[in-house]
Amino acid sequence: MLSPYIKLKDNCVLCSKLKNSQNDPEFLFDGGHNLYVYKSPFAEKWPGAFMVIFKRHIYEQSEIRPSDLPDTLHSLVCFEKAIRKVTNCKRINLVKFANVAHHLHWHIIPRYQNENFSENCSWELQDKTKEELYKRTDKEFFDKDNPIYKKLIKESLFEIKNRSSSYFGCALFLRPVDLNLRSEYSKFTPDDIIKMARENPNHWECLLMKRNYYDYAWDFIGGNCEVNEYPEFGMLREVSEEVGWKIEKYKEVTRQWKMGAIKGFVYLAIPNNLQFLEDEPPRIHCEEVQTVKYFNLIHVLNDSLFPDSVRGRISAFLNNKADFESIDS
Repeated sequence: MLSPYIKLKDNCVLCSKLKNSQNDPEFLFDGGHNLYVYKSPFAEKWPGAFMVIFKRHIYEQSEIRPSDLPDTLHSLVCFEKAIRKVTNCKRINLVKFANVAHHLHWHIIPRYQNENFSENCSWELQDKTKEELYKRTDKEFFDKDNPIYKKLIKESLFEIKNRSSSYFGCALFLRPVDLNLRSEYSKFTPDDIIKMARENPNHWECLLMKRNYYDYAWDFIGGNCEVNEYPEFGMLREVSEEVGWKIEKYKEVTRQWKMGAIKGFVYLAIPNNLQFLEDEPPRIHCEEVQTVKYFNLIHVLNDSLFPDSVRGRISAFLNNKADFESIDS
């Protein structure tokens, strides 16, 4: 849906197209927060082509607000996946011109197996007739009643609805260095633990896991959310999948941002079984997890061998910052 608060220009042809989308025969569907999707002018020769228009009047991709960038790029990928699936095309041409209409938009063009000029870009072939472009085609291929766009709308909306979440949820497990204090752990509330750890960080440790893939870096237990999953439930699920623990109590302690967009949530987590406090806590086997280990909070904070995101989470927690910016994910 086009928000009434979005500022559009009266003398822009694509702004007018956005405002009149419900009466535009080329309009296909609402592509989410930032995009409207139309049948592309390229569809006359490449059926299935989309024209995707950004909902605000800007000229270049670099003008997209950081908070809108992940959703925009992810949506474009969803549209491309839908076109590839429905058309079974050989490849995709994704282009951004805006030479005539100075408003950010993209054309997503399927290139087919039976083309005569498959090595040329689609915009270089505008002077070619349909008969010249293809070795052979079915009669229905260029038919206005071709059901391809009905299938594309359905598949595109499915891809958008079922795409993976861009958020993560992760758990901060803390234990005191003092064994006497550790024996009293069951009596503490999450607020008690947070207060004590912030007051004496050198006397508290956090549990990290070493991942068994990618860069084998130390990280918090947790991960990306699934479709339509809240970050806190993503954290609970990931903890169960990665170490097999059931969380009894948890509380949000900070939120991680990147390039102006929120990436994930960090929760102090307390499992129902206090065996998690042991030096080698019992856990299930998980292919993604190489090992788990406790580290002193100040050590993590000051050691550059730990990823920026890990040190950033610890720093934000200790300094009682509800939000922090990270250069990595």
